[in-house]
Amino acid sequence: MKKLLLGFLCFFFSFFAKAQTPVSDTAGHVIATVFPVFSHDSTSCLSTCAINFMVTIDTSYMGDSIMVVDTITHSLMHVAVNTTGVSPWTAYFSLSTYLSSVSDANISGGGVFFPGPVTKVIRGVDTAGYFNNSYAHYVSGPCNYGDISGRVYIDNNGNCTFDAGDVALNGVYISSPDYLTSPVSLITSTGYTDYSGNYVIHQQQSWMSNYVVTVPSSYLFIFPLSPCFTGSYAFTTLPQTGVDFPLQCGSSVDVQCYAESNSAVRLHTPFYIHPYVSNTGCDSVSGQLRVVKDSRTVYDAALSTYPPDMISGDTLTWNYTNLTNLTNGAYWNTMMSDIHLTADSTVVVGDTLCFRVYTGVPAGDLDPYNNDLTFCLPVVYSYDPNEKDVLPKGAGPQGYISPLTDSLIYTIHFQNTGTSSAYNVSVVDTLSSNLNASSLRILGTSNTMVPEWLAPGVVRFNFYGIMLPDSMSNEAASHGDIRFSVKLNAGLAPATQIKNTGYIYFDANPAVVTNTTLNTIMIPTYVNETPAVNPVKVYPNPAADNITVENLESGTLSILNMNGLVMLERTIANNKTVIDISKLPAGVYILKTIDNNNTTTKKFTKY
Repeated sequence: MKKLLLGFLCFFFSFFAKAQTPVSDTAGHVIATVFPVFSHDSTSCLSTCAINFMVTIDTSYMGDSIMVVDTITHSLMHVAVNTTGVSPWTAYFSLSTYLSSVSDANISGGGVFFPGPVTKVIRGVDTAGYFNNSYAHYVSGPCNYGDISGRVYIDNNGNCTFDAGDVALNGVYISSPDYLTSPVSLITSTGYTDYSGNYVIHQQQSWMSNYVVTVPSSYLFIFPLSPCFTGSYAFTTLPQTGVDFPLQCGSSVDVQCYAESNSAVRLHTPFYIHPYVSNTGCDSVSGQLRVVKDSRTVYDAALSTYPPDMISGDTLTWNYTNLTNLTNGAYWNTMMSDIHLTADSTVVVGDTLCFRVYTGVPAGDLDPYNNDLTFCLPVVYSYDPNEKDVLPKGAGPQGYISPLTDSLIYTIHFQNTGTSSAYNVSVVDTLSSNLNASSLRILGTSNTMVPEWLAPGVVRFNFYGIMLPDSMSNEAASHGDIRFSVKLNAGLAPATQIKNTGYIYFDANPAVVTNTTLNTIMIPTYVNETPAVNPVKVYPNPAADNITVENLESGTLSILNMNGLVMLERTIANNKTVIDISKLPAGVYILKTIDNNNTTTKKFTKY
């Protein structure tokens, strides 16, 4: 391998040193000699350099000192003091300069030269020279490097090829960990996509290496894996070209709205709700988000963020435009507000405060039933602010749920009950092996958050820079939460238990451990859902107080619990009927309808 020229300034290493010709200068009683010391680490593929000084004063005394000064910036770079009174006195020291090391990846085209600071040595009225600390050095056998290149784009037609109609993504962070097996080490190279979605990673090349190329794990939470998008690639040789990431949207448009808040409200204590609207599809949509607050709450605009565009009575309205998941890092694009509320004097412990959050249904919306939500908060004396909820809760202490249950919705609530603001908050969740980790989807969050997979089935939600106030200085703003759904594995046997616990980290403090939720698969006591010519629709699902039943012209309606017990019956005479379920206990129910000779069943969740 040919020798390449490398010039640089860097931190001192004494091993594998190769001395250069020293440069000396004399002024009065001061003699200063300067020379570089170089080294090369073939494992990390880095070269380093130190500028060594040997300064002698022929007539010296106790407390005598010399200074090394950068002649350009006039900054002080080193001070040496005669602490023994010996004369003549010689000081040896190394100068750490602006560049600590140079990677072999930068050795190209005959070498790279890095000029260093011009220094001088001062002792009283004596000044020893101007040392131009720039040195050239030949590195024998620098490491080999090879390129990994590809493109990141939205594969709208699903053909795994970038062509007309696809969207190139700019600024996507691509990483390539290089695993050396002997000796064991990890060197990670990175790159960013340009406006054409292209990236190039310059990676160390070795027969001992395994190369893995990945996009940020947060992309896996919004773009499902597919035959075209595998999330990562592995290689054993370099170079590699055409390492593309064709991201595919789960839908073109899926507008959904929700509101995050505390799990309960304390009397006479202000609280926030965080309404939002998001679109997990790739096509952009515009519309309005509305919140109808409980009439027994008082809205404080001064303490709220992102105020509504219009207020009419208890209804707050926001306009949003061009909502699509292709912005904001192609992960989570949402319009969110923080509404500061306080219960008025008519509210007492045991009451329930209810709110409606809704938005319009655009054409082609994948799921029109997640565009309208009513949720309620109980008014209590006190509660555990760091806790975990699951929907459906299930019946009884074991949380019995139907084997037809498709997915579980988890919400982790947290509160900073310390004495100062939390700069960062992280929530770690290890999913049950009975859940399909790859199906996890973020449904809502109280603050800006970046998710990542720590290991298979272990997810961490990072609230970087959240600056969460402590509960003593601002109780209402000291809360936060994260809400997500995950599907159950198919074919779970009766009596299978699904447990889940959250671990909340405030800065560098030990984890705050939440309660453990429990769901158990039970044997259903009723028939499976039966399709109809005009399917009966039930929404919202889950629901708190009311459900709406559509496409039932006439007939009867029954609500049964999972044990087959009839909880409610109605006679239906309209195509659209609203049913009050506020008095039903939380759990999973079967809605049985009989319209002429057609019998259908639907399941829904009451929380």
